[in-house]
Amino acid sequence: MKLSDFSGDLESLNEAYNEVTDQLRMEDSEANAAISDVLMIWWEALSPDYDFLPTYEESVLWDRKSIDAHRATVEQLVKALRQRDSRNIEISSVYLLDILQKYVATAAQTARDKAARFEGTQEKSEASAARIDYRKASLLSTRVEQAKLSQYLRIAVKKARITVQEVEAAAASAQTAAGFVSGAQLTKRFEELSKDHLRSACIFRWLTAICVMAGITGTYFLAFVPGVSHGGATTIGDGILRVSLLAAVLGLATYFGKQAGYHRDLGTWARTIKEQLLTFDGYVEPLHDESLRDQMRAAFAARVFGSSPESKEDSGVALTASLMSELLAAAGKSVATTTK
Repeated sequence: MKLSDFSGDLESLNEAYNEVTDQLRMEDSEANAAISDVLMIWWEALSPDYDFLPTYEESVLWDRKSIDAHRATVEQLVKALRQRDSRNIEISSVYLLDILQKYVATAAQTARDKAARFEGTQEKSEASAARIDYRKASLLSTRVEQAKLSQYLRIAVKKARITVQEVEAAAASAQTAAGFVSGAQLTKRFEELSKDHLRSACIFRWLTAICVMAGITGTYFLAFVPGVSHGGATTIGDGILRVSLLAAVLGLATYFGKQAGYHRDLGTWARTIKEQLLTFDGYVEPLHDESLRDQMRAAFAARVFGSSPESKEDSGVALTASLMSELLAAAGKSVATTTK
C-alpha cells in the first residue's frame, strides 16, 4: 500500500470530522486535538513537499494483514468520529501516527544512506539532494514523534483527571456513608436515651402515686382516727411525730414527682430529636438556598448537640406545695382537737 493510496482514507476521515468538528471541540478538546493533528500531518506528508518519500521507500504497508488492519482502523475511526467516541478517536489516532512515523523514519534512513554513498564521488548533486531529502524527512519524523507524545500526554492527563474525579467521588461516597452510619448510630443513641428516661419517668410516677396514696391514707388516720398509735389520748408529742412522718412521706412523694417530670421531659426531648434526625434531610432537601440550608443545619446541630432541656415540675403527677400545705393543716387541726 503506497503513500498515495492513503488519500482516500484521509478524505473519508475529513468528511466525518467536518460533520462533528464543533460538537467534538466543545465536548472533548483533547480528542479534537488528536484527530486534528493526525489529519494535518498526514495531509502534509501527501503534499508536493514530500513527493520524494516514495523514491526512498515505495510502500507504507507491505503485507495483507497490515493493510486489512489499517482499513479496519480507519473504518473504526470514522465511526468513532460520528459517534464522538473520544476513547476510540485517541487510540486510532495514535495508530495512524505510528504508521506514518515508521514509514518516514525508514525513508529518512534510506536517504541518509544514499547521501553517504554519494559522498566523495563525482555525483555531488545526487549527494546534496539526498542530504536535503534526509533533513526534510527527519523533520517530518520529528513532528510525527512530537504529535505522538502530545497524544500520549493528553491521554495521560485525561486519565489522571478521571482518576481524580473517581477518587473525589469515592471520598464523597465514603463521607456520605460515614455520615449515614454516624447518623444511624446517633439516632439509635437518642432512641435508647428516650426509652431509658421514659422508663425512669414511669417508675417515678408509680412511686409518686404510692407515696401520695400513703400520705392521703396517713392523713386520714392521723386526722380522723384517734388513738391510732396507742389506746390512750393523743399527746402533742404524738401529733408532732405523726405530722413529721406525714411530711416526710409527702416530701418524698414530691421528690419522686419532680424526678418523674425530669425524666419525662428528657425522654420526650430525646424522642423528638430522634424523629427530627430521621426526617431532617428530607425537610431541607427541597430548599435551593444553600445559605439557608447551612443556617438550618447549624441550628439543628445546636439543638442536637447542645445541652439537654432543664427539668420541669410534673404538675400532673407531682404533689404541689398547696396540696401538701392543706394535708399538713388538716393533720395539725386534728392533733389540736385531740389534745383539748
